[in-house]
Amino acid sequence: MAAKRRTVSIRGREYPLLLPSIRDPRLHVAAVLLTLQLLGQTVLNFRLSIAQILICLATGALIEFGYGFFKDKVIMWPASGLLTGNSVAFILRVPGTLHGQWWSTRGYWIFIGVVAVSMASKYLIRWRGRHIFNPSNLGLVLAFVALGPQYTEPLDLWWIPMGPWMIVTYAILIGGGLFIAWELKLLGLELGYMAAFALFAALALLPVPDHCMIASWYATPICGQQLWQILVTSPELLIFAFFMVPDPRTVPDGQAGRFVFGILVAFLSIVLLGPTTLEFWTKTAILGSLVFACAGRFALARLLAPLEEGVGRVEAIRSLGLRGPAMLGASLVLLAALPLSAELSLHSTIPAPELPDGTRPTLALVIGPNTVDVGTWAVNAAGQALPPPGGTTPAPASSRVWLLPSIPRVTLPQNITAFDSSITQAKATAWARTVVLDLMIESEARRAHDLTLATLGATGDGLTEFTDVIKQDIKSGKSVQKTYTFDRVQLTLFLPKLSTQASRLVGVSLHGTTTLITRDAAGKILSQQTQPYGKSWGLGGSSDNPDPIINDYSDLALA
Repeated sequence: MAAKRRTVSIRGREYPLLLPSIRDPRLHVAAVLLTLQLLGQTVLNFRLSIAQILICLATGALIEFGYGFFKDKVIMWPASGLLTGNSVAFILRVPGTLHGQWWSTRGYWIFIGVVAVSMASKYLIRWRGRHIFNPSNLGLVLAFVALGPQYTEPLDLWWIPMGPWMIVTYAILIGGGLFIAWELKLLGLELGYMAAFALFAALALLPVPDHCMIASWYATPICGQQLWQILVTSPELLIFAFFMVPDPRTVPDGQAGRFVFGILVAFLSIVLLGPTTLEFWTKTAILGSLVFACAGRFALARLLAPLEEGVGRVEAIRSLGLRGPAMLGASLVLLAALPLSAELSLHSTIPAPELPDGTRPTLALVIGPNTVDVGTWAVNAAGQALPPPGGTTPAPASSRVWLLPSIPRVTLPQNITAFDSSITQAKATAWARTVVLDLMIESEARRAHDLTLATLGATGDGLTEFTDVIKQDIKSGKSVQKTYTFDRVQLTLFLPKLSTQASRLVGVSLHGTTTLITRDAAGKILSQQTQPYGKSWGLGGSSDNPDPIINDYSDLALA
């Protein structure tokens, strides 16, 4: 005798009650994603808050529950809505959200909108009783294209340096993905996608070694073999391959069709990312490949129908007729065109960071502390470099000798070397010495009320911080002598203040104590105060030839 179906009575009406089943693969996918979300909130440094995750889950669940309740007259566990919300939360980021801001609701309207559009596509864009697109995939791609990097960003291709927690992450990703694919008979699709992606990426990138991607988490452009390795081993690509592409409702039903579908998505991924140079658009291109593949999946299923009819391989190939050679020829032509897609990126403009309002920064053609034009500066510098005229007589000269306090060994964290492999211990030590020397210069400039001397130790916003206190001292008729003692020095990686798509910043962090001795105009000591010191400074110039202090990074968020 069949078990009685559970119902709930509301105002005299019976509503069937559909509860979750432990055998539902959607619960297995949710378990993997929630485990990764937990790791992201603790050790993977995801720039995503718990509140943003809950907003996505609640939005997806309410939409599916409401649709089932009012249209189908059932009370159901919203498994699909929760999965869509979880998928959106896992990949979508809003610039300005920092790791550790657990309850930030920044950009809540974006998360709600993306989940709502994703769920709407499931109910409204249908063909023969099935939704055409993967809901979360379509919603994310539309958001990234429509809103751009000013309001959104996809999950980074690279998460943290390889270590125990990253190994655990890969194990969960790969193990969970393959197990669920085995449950759903989607192993061929997933393996076909990953193998084809690696092959197509090699065919596209190796002939074009100058094709590069600029990422915020790496100091220099990523090109050639290094780019191929980053793409193929990216945990975000594995998320896409194992948990977004193999949606049973949006892929062909037959095994041959699924395998070819995976290869098609991989091909489109490489074609679309070929012209891109910024990581933002590279990730968007990979996600967008599934949108195009889903749009053509019914035509693909019809094309491959003879292979799914259960006849022998030879008979199936014969039944394709002229379609077989045509498909083979078209495939070879498309494969040969892959390097052309990657080569397109070499003809685009070099990307530059955007300002918060989305505009490009205007760079004035001036140089030096007096902001003279380049031509005048070149003439003056050349004149100063000329040897003195003949017949000169010896003249007195003087120079300053700077005595630096003891500098502890500089700590070089792993995330610094992962970001920029050219930063060695020797370079870190040199940077620390440069910053300490600049602080000594600024200390003497403050004591002597010498605004000109201050320009030797800092520039830009960094100089303003020092000259402001000198002007205050002059106004009050006092002089302040500042000395330092350092007990800890390290390099620190920071997120840029205005845009997380911009490159990370490396600062020199100094910790210790500072002593301020204040004197009046006659030189009499008015006060002496020792207090803790902890600041992070950024240097201008290049990593090999750093200029003086350019910015105070102390208030920036850690990367």
